[in-house]
Amino acid sequence: MTTGTGRQAGMDWLVCVLAAAATGLGATDTLASWLPHPAIPALAVVQGLILLARRRAPVPALAGTTAVALLLIVGGYPAGGAVVGTFFAAYAVAMYWGSRHGRCDVERTEHAGRARFPVASAAMVAATALALSAANLAPDARGSGLNSVGLAVASAWILGYALRTRRAYVAELVARAARLEAEEGERAARAVAEERLRIARELHDVVGHSISLITVQAEAATRSVRTNPDAVPPFLATISATGREALAEMRRVLAVLRPDAEPEMSPQPGLEDLGDLVARFQDGGLRVSLDAPSAELPPGVGLAVYRIVQESLTNVLKHAGPGVRAVVAVEPGAGSVLVSVLDDGRGPTAPASGAAHGIVGMRERVAIYGGTLRVGPGPRRGFQVRAVIPLPEEEAR
Repeated sequence: MTTGTGRQAGMDWLVCVLAAAATGLGATDTLASWLPHPAIPALAVVQGLILLARRRAPVPALAGTTAVALLLIVGGYPAGGAVVGTFFAAYAVAMYWGSRHGRCDVERTEHAGRARFPVASAAMVAATALALSAANLAPDARGSGLNSVGLAVASAWILGYALRTRRAYVAELVARAARLEAEEGERAARAVAEERLRIARELHDVVGHSISLITVQAEAATRSVRTNPDAVPPFLATISATGREALAEMRRVLAVLRPDAEPEMSPQPGLEDLGDLVARFQDGGLRVSLDAPSAELPPGVGLAVYRIVQESLTNVLKHAGPGVRAVVAVEPGAGSVLVSVLDDGRGPTAPASGAAHGIVGMRERVAIYGGTLRVGPGPRRGFQVRAVIPLPEEEAR
């Protein structure tokens, strides 16, 4: 038995005992002669046991408890005690009728939380309330509570319907949030895939012709080594020029795909260039402090560190608000490099979008080395970018 099933069974038995006890505590001094006193406890127990089926069979439970209540009322038993079981059954009809396995389940559809009004359920409970009220008119009935008995049963149904509607609404909100989260993940994955595909297509178009030309020239040079040695140097010169042109074209393509790329053929920045980068942001009005000790890093890792800091500080300028202070920390270790950019601005107004191109670019750079990237609210306030980039094994040693 699962925890949820056990909790439901315990609640069902509690309702059974409470209803039986409440029904059996009524006064018996006005009972009709045809209703013996020992029958009252028995009928109270029967009414309580019927309620054990209120989740899986709420309509039969309502019919059974109503029959017992009618018998008690027309026999002169107090109506308030007689309808306790019917009260719980009417609540169960509103809460569980039409659900699966006696639970208040909600179908996750586009129209969940906008179900039609349960006319059949309301009509059934209204008929029950009228029957109980009419039973008070019997000759042996006490004749009190003509309206209150029906109102009590109707109120129980209204309470159950209100709770079920609210649960459906909350379940729909949860489902919608889950769908939005899934769609956000899909958008992020599509952004990564589209960027990779674009880079691959552009590089293929730019470099493919140059590599083909280099291959043809190399084969011609090989054939001419013995037969015509004087023709080899022009072939090699063509190969060299084509290779340099291909490299320049690759950098131009990457500069288009990555607007933050450095000018063509310039040395790629690294850890040692962070000071100049921070100085440029300071000149732009951003208060930045830098803690980055000198260290020898592989060129690719150094470039990744530089780009992460550059993109993070750019986002601080765009989104953090005026008068913000940012702290950049780079901690080279034995096997990895930790990069942290933390600001004290207003923080994110919404969850960080994994599909944003800046975040996609940082995540891709970190993923190349098998590292991790976290973006989100800072420890106290503001926004933080935290990346851990493992060093290649030969560099770590």
